Amino acid sequence: MQIYLNNSLTKVKEEFKPIENNQVGLYTCGPTVYGYPHIGNFRAYLTWDILKRFLLSQNFAVNHIMNLTDVGHLVSDADNGEDKLEKAAKREGKNAWEIAEFFIQDFKDSLKELNILEPTHFVRATDTIKEQIEFVKILEAKGFLYKISDGLYFDTSKISDYGKIANIQNIDLQAGARVEINPEKKNITDFAVWKFSPLDAQRDMEWDSPWGKGFPGWHLECSVMSQMYLGDTFDIHTGGIDHLPIHHPNEMAQSFAATSKLQANYWLHNEFLKFAGGKMSKSAGTFVTIENLKEKNISPLSYRYFVLLTHYRKGLNFSWEALEAAQNALVNLVKTIVNFDDGGKADAVSLEKFYSSLADDLNTPQAVAVLQEVLASNLSDQEKLATIYKMDEVLGLDLKNLKKQILSLSAEEKDLLTQREQARNNKDWALSDALRVRLQSLGVEVEDTAGGQKAMRMKI
Repeated sequence: MQIYLNNSLTKVKEEFKPIENNQVGLYTCGPTVYGYPHIGNFRAYLTWDILKRFLLSQNFAVNHIMNLTDVGHLVSDADNGEDKLEKAAKREGKNAWEIAEFFIQDFKDSLKELNILEPTHFVRATDTIKEQIEFVKILEAKGFLYKISDGLYFDTSKISDYGKIANIQNIDLQAGARVEINPEKKNITDFAVWKFSPLDAQRDMEWDSPWGKGFPGWHLECSVMSQMYLGDTFDIHTGGIDHLPIHHPNEMAQSFAATSKLQANYWLHNEFLKFAGGKMSKSAGTFVTIENLKEKNISPLSYRYFVLLTHYRKGLNFSWEALEAAQNALVNLVKTIVNFDDGGKADAVSLEKFYSSLADDLNTPQAVAVLQEVLASNLSDQEKLATIYKMDEVLGLDLKNLKKQILSLSAEEKDLLTQREQARNNKDWALSDALRVRLQSLGVEVEDTAGGQKAMRMKI
């Protein structure tokens, strides 16, 4: 099947052609592990999980690398201010290593709750310091770096098409408009590859280097890790649209400077999750975490379903009402298949239509529509279930487990059902109704059928 992806580098949707047949090198820019991510951050990881699952469904072997930024990402997102890990450490009364360990584990736990497949390798920035220093040596030997008071900087004027991916060369780069002003830099777009430790303080994370004690710049780790695990040039690089103005142009420039090769052939970017017209952020007071969803009885998988309903390249408008509607739709889907039996054969025509939707630049809304068409079709219930389960290998809604979960009752709830069945046998309708209300208060709905009571959970 031909796959088409919208390549941010070329600005067109083009056919995906891997470097090696049936193999894909995939790099995803991961989190900076200084605090709890908000659900907007997870839109990216959900999107690239769908991409990976789809590639796997098409029999590609996927080597997926994700970095974990535990050093070097400064609060300005450029080259000024405190390191985010060091600042969090001061706030929490811990050291930066402890902060990193805690939030790495929290991030991994959240991936599990969203049913996101882990990458082939998580790679921490602090685990590749030696390799990052060697990379800087190459850039220095090739004449791409210069030294100022706070570090070694990359001279972007030496890359003829620097910023091509973000059309930076066509943007008015007034000082301070894109990054904070540093009068020592030769060009506004120049960026640090190695920062010097302050002379008047000791950092939790700093290393000896040929240029003095310090730490790597934020952009360096992705160039180094991708080369280590995927080679000089690999297939697909993914990230949020917030990486387009600074991080990805810098990453691409230093990789090309070191290897004289394009870092990745396809660059994919997802749009923001928007809250009341603006992006979700701490500074705007619109910060919603996975834990916040659970506090409001919203399943993380319902958020996954919510994300699927909008194309990844379109802004996704968040509201609690819209999220509730997505959860209700997912619950109704599970309730529909809950009594379908296993043993059927997946419908090839429906699967072809489903995969074709995803082959068109990951059109997940269309793919979900195809799933709904299957439910409304004349296929047998067994065929419907087999087809939907096959689709769910890509959608990742974990429908098999949700089906079990919605039928799972506690010992107390089973006892109440037994009592209610006995009350109905005794024609004690008042007691039967009272027990139904009691079960509803526990989150269980009961349907009376010719075959007896059928009970299932009202939410997932």
